[in-house]
Amino acid sequence: MRKKDHIRLALADKTKVTSLDSYAIDYNSIPLFGLDDVDTSTSVCGDRWEFPFFINAITAGGEDCNKINQDFMEVSEKCGIKFFPGSYSPALKSKADEEAYPKGYSVNLGLDKDPKLVLKAIEKSQAKYIQLHTNPLQEIVMPEGDHNFESWYSNLKEVSSKSPIPVILKETGFGMNEATIKLAINLNIPAVDISGMGGTNFARIENGRRTDKSTYLEGIGYTTAESLEIAYSYKDKIDIIASGGIRNPLDVVKCLALGAKAVGVSKIFLEILVSEGKDALIQEIEKWKKEVKFLMILMNARNISELDKKIRKIEF
Repeated sequence: MRKKDHIRLALADKTKVTSLDSYAIDYNSIPLFGLDDVDTSTSVCGDRWEFPFFINAITAGGEDCNKINQDFMEVSEKCGIKFFPGSYSPALKSKADEEAYPKGYSVNLGLDKDPKLVLKAIEKSQAKYIQLHTNPLQEIVMPEGDHNFESWYSNLKEVSSKSPIPVILKETGFGMNEATIKLAINLNIPAVDISGMGGTNFARIENGRRTDKSTYLEGIGYTTAESLEIAYSYKDKIDIIASGGIRNPLDVVKCLALGAKAVGVSKIFLEILVSEGKDALIQEIEKWKKEVKFLMILMNARNISELDKKIRKIEF
């Protein structure tokens, strides 16, 4: 029920303006090359990805949510982009959810989970990456939230040292500060997903499930742009993944120009899948793939690395 509530409330929470709107790309009037010269591939955790955006963790557990993941698997395979399923937590409690969880993609669990469970989940899901999500603010607002915060750092440290696959430390919509990024680097974690404010606000969603609301908590955190600005000076020490309010290919290239290696997309793809179906989502993703190339041509960037800093801050 909680996962279905999250889907319902997330789809109702519309993102119109984000921190990325305070940036403009470096537009060139004279293109220097054509579509065939553009390389959209990127490298994350030492792996080559054909495209720099992907379907980011959204949901899992229960018949409806498992069907969403099944559809996303088909879409990702058809389009050749990466797919990261949502939380594996339901699979820890249900054999049906364990069997339904996507195999051979990635696995997602929170820092509150015992490292032994995380390592077992990696094995059972045959995952290529482990997204360890950190969501203390959501857990505080969530009616049934876990408050065993004293174990989170030791859990992260143990999993990061024992995981047989790359670890991605993932925020859940409240952004990352410098201390968090430094901590990840010190633990030799290969990537962080800064997941900034501007997209789905889980404090607002959890308040929507409470009768005794604490709405003042909904404004805590760092925006996606702020988080990328903070992370920029560390991009050569750890792979930066951007997410949080990504609405279109322009947002994608802005994040890449601000130092991200890849960009996670959640709500806009979910909206299309739920309202229009798989074929419509495939069509939209193919459009994004082409338009990312078009934008790179406008920015005179033949590859992702050439996008670096081809962006400026504007009054908004």
